Amino acid sequence: MGGWPSKATPASSASGWSSLLPELSDLILRSLPSLADRVRFASVCRHWRHAVKHYSLQAASLPRALPWLNFRSGRFRSLPDGELHSFRFRKYTLCFGCFDNWLLFEEAGCRPSRRYYLQNPLITGATKRLPGYCMEPVHLNPDGSHGTSSSSRSTEFYISKVIMCSRDLVVAKLNYQHRPDAVVCCRPGMSSTWLTGLCNGNWYHDMAFYEGKLYTVTVEGDLFVNEVSSNGTGTEEPRVSRMEQVIQGTPNSATRCYLVISCTSKLLLVRWIIPQDPTQEMTMKVLEADLKMSRWLEVESLGDQVLFISSYCSKAVTASSHGGYLQRNQIYFLDDGLVHWFLGPCGNRQACGVFHMSSNTIHPISLGEEHLSTQSKASWFFP
Repeated sequence: MGGWPSKATPASSASGWSSLLPELSDLILRSLPSLADRVRFASVCRHWRHAVKHYSLQAASLPRALPWLNFRSGRFRSLPDGELHSFRFRKYTLCFGCFDNWLLFEEAGCRPSRRYYLQNPLITGATKRLPGYCMEPVHLNPDGSHGTSSSSRSTEFYISKVIMCSRDLVVAKLNYQHRPDAVVCCRPGMSSTWLTGLCNGNWYHDMAFYEGKLYTVTVEGDLFVNEVSSNGTGTEEPRVSRMEQVIQGTPNSATRCYLVISCTSKLLLVRWIIPQDPTQEMTMKVLEADLKMSRWLEVESLGDQVLFISSYCSKAVTASSHGGYLQRNQIYFLDDGLVHWFLGPCGNRQACGVFHMSSNTIHPISLGEEHLSTQSKASWFFP
């Protein structure tokens, strides 16, 4: 449908469209999987704009727009047509991923040496400042008791994933001074320091906010629940007060692991397996968390679901609600966190693509009349 609209359609040319039956305009809107096309839809006339506002108040009735590919440089490409979108980032900033429609930035040349913030590029002024300091994490003893806490804080940490649990609660998975991961919390714009997190000596591959709790997973599939406590009044800073292992994984050959909330509200684990032997094919396995029995159950089919996975943000959508573009039982994968040396002699393996669970095959991501290079490095952005 062309580029983003530069101005509203004149009333004389829009009058015919405004007389379209509401039922038909609803059908048109629901058949548009691209956010850009939905924006153009709303610019046609007042009646169509009203239809978009109606759906915005009832988000469950309108399928979520398909994600964009984020190339970190301010360039984005949207599914399904591969349309290019560009945003102007601040000078001396690096984009380190996203959560939903919020991008994570690191600002260079500042004090503290690492200054992070979240920004929604689709909304003017939508910025949430994150702390530049972090308290040293408390290490858990083998019996589960807490070690001695320290009052020291540092700027020597790296954020590997961030989750907005609510408007005033942000949780991050970070590496403190190149030691194993810790989960920490803050109130964006109000906290000057990430508060003390708990560290059990594990390196986590992913983190998800599920049913009011934070879950972290290792490459072996060990699943931990991290409970966040605060008094709920805003007078006490939130902190991770308790950590417990709820599922013990098994040794496996997975290269990356991702946590995804399914369309039916199940906690899924996706294992991306890249064999070191270049003659063997890559594959993916999907497991479902059975928290009552403390075990993983293998999922043979996703049904009508499609999973979009990456290191920074993963989502599940229903295939039938996106106008025939998506095919059921597939996994769209991207991971710009995979470094080339990790793949070693298998450096020509796909860094992104579409995995078909029914046939155990991988195909390139379609962008209209072309395909995304299988060596492209990007992450998902969900506008």
